[in-house]
Amino acid sequence: MSKGPVLFLFLILGLAGNAQPSRIILAVFAHPDDETTIAPVLAKYGEYNQVYVLIATDGRFGVTDHAGIDAGDSLVKIRNQELACSCRKLGINKPIQLGLPDQLGSPEGMGAYFSHLATLKKELAKVITDLKPDVVVTFGPDADSGHPDHRLVGIVTTEVLLKDKWPANLSLYYFSWTKQQADKFPEWNLNYTHQTHLNTKISFLEKHEEMSYEAIRCYQSQYSEEELDRWIGRERADPLNVLYFREFATSKEIREDF
Repeated sequence: MSKGPVLFLFLILGLAGNAQPSRIILAVFAHPDDETTIAPVLAKYGEYNQVYVLIATDGRFGVTDHAGIDAGDSLVKIRNQELACSCRKLGINKPIQLGLPDQLGSPEGMGAYFSHLATLKKELAKVITDLKPDVVVTFGPDADSGHPDHRLVGIVTTEVLLKDKWPANLSLYYFSWTKQQADKFPEWNLNYTHQTHLNTKISFLEKHEEMSYEAIRCYQSQYSEEELDRWIGRERADPLNVLYFREFATSKEIREDF
């Protein structure tokens, strides 16, 4: 396939092999288990780079019938353990957890929501300032399943980065499914982006895919064994081993008209 307009992330990062300099990659998501959407890519770049996953919320509302765990601190503890397990299986750094409540406390009222939103912006900006990532990956406007927390975290990540002049080496990418990929899981009602708008195509090896399956199986509180087997089976049946992203870019040209 001709590259055309497609930008290959491994070229941007200089990750063609382990002889290339290590970079810092930060994936910013809402809940424990959101990182599984791009797990094979995290495993791929974790081999030769410093890869971090930042999770904004504590997942306390992620109640499932099969697990029978009530919402609250007990579920938070389990989901923290599952997230740590996932990162170990992917071979990346320990997760960065902000520990904010699901929905940023909006069930308690707008006052609680805006307070937690301010904390999210502050803490995310601090992590980016301290970590100095070369690449930030998050949800785009389609936001995977369209979960409000997914949309919010992607928007806030973009907002935080737009508040200051970006370092020359920093790139922001939005993850998205293609329609073909979303159609593999009709019961999840996944959103997608037309492939012409996805300018970054990342392939991964079978070993990275297998690492992602091990990470997925960490989330026993969120998925039954039947659901996990079905999920992994559909991924195994897909021979492409490719995920797509869209690089966020702004023009340096100052225009005087639309």
